Amino acid sequence: MTAGSAIRSVAVLGAGTMGAQIAAHVANAGVPALLLDLTPEIARDGLKRARELKPDPFFTPAAATLVTTGGFETDLDRIADVDWIVEAVVEQLDIKRALLERIDARRRGDTIVTSNTSGIPIAAMAEGRSDDFRRHWLGTHFFNPPRYLRLVEIIPTPETDPTVVERISRFADLRLGKGVVVAKDTPNFIANHIGLFGVVQILRALESGEYTIEELDAITGPALGRPKSATFRTMDIAGLDVLGHVTRNLAARLTSGEARRQFALPPLVEALIEKGWVGEKSGQGFYKRQKTADGSEILTLDPATLVYRPRQSPRLPALDAARAIDDVGERI
Repeated sequence: MTAGSAIRSVAVLGAGTMGAQIAAHVANAGVPALLLDLTPEIARDGLKRARELKPDPFFTPAAATLVTTGGFETDLDRIADVDWIVEAVVEQLDIKRALLERIDARRRGDTIVTSNTSGIPIAAMAEGRSDDFRRHWLGTHFFNPPRYLRLVEIIPTPETDPTVVERISRFADLRLGKGVVVAKDTPNFIANHIGLFGVVQILRALESGEYTIEELDAITGPALGRPKSATFRTMDIAGLDVLGHVTRNLAARLTSGEARRQFALPPLVEALIEKGWVGEKSGQGFYKRQKTADGSEILTLDPATLVYRPRQSPRLPALDAARAIDDVGERI
């Protein structure tokens, strides 16, 4: 195997929100993708949900034909035929380790294996695996939605073969159109460590009662050079349950009590997770789409009452004054 070896086929294990969309974006690049989950039915349902998402994870309807589905019990042996295996199952270390053990027994010798974890230590997941597995093992952390968010973090371990890092980085860059950043295997890597700190500060601003969700999204969206989804819509898309997992993973790995306090989620988020209001996949989170006689409308959560109300247009003089300034740095 060399750094220039082509990746001609991919298997994604886990057909949840991220796994199905990673498979979709691989297919967008013209590369066949095998999407597996506990059963073939779960995998098919995951692909079906992905095809119904807005914005569409596929370039064209025809791209979806490059994704085939199957189950772990019936089809896992098929991973022996692919060049790259992406693990994207639930964010629990024991579950991931058990699946990686099964992968190790079936993968071809030169097959790259990566995890899409958003924060579980990459090296810890591969403990007990074969030497060859660990040489071909690293993290590839995509962001939701994978088709549209450009960043992918590549996280090698000290045992990862450098040619494997180069090979997967090249594929992510040239075929998947990603901006590749190589990160150390540190708590929550780079983006989630920095991003989560910002999210917590914004949640605390909401908790203060001085701002509405709409106002905070107006401040932290295109006005700062960020997507229209800003903060709360982005959390709904990514999933508040994922936010909770990432935060707990980070807290478990930070050694300073003060650092852990800086990343503590407000009770509001824990309450929404407990209710199952985890965002887009549950139909409601900070925002909720409600059907009306004319179609649908977007409602916004009132954090004080946990009742959804009609959206309000934010009126912020500072944003009005800055709107005509094109340069993002000057506008900020």
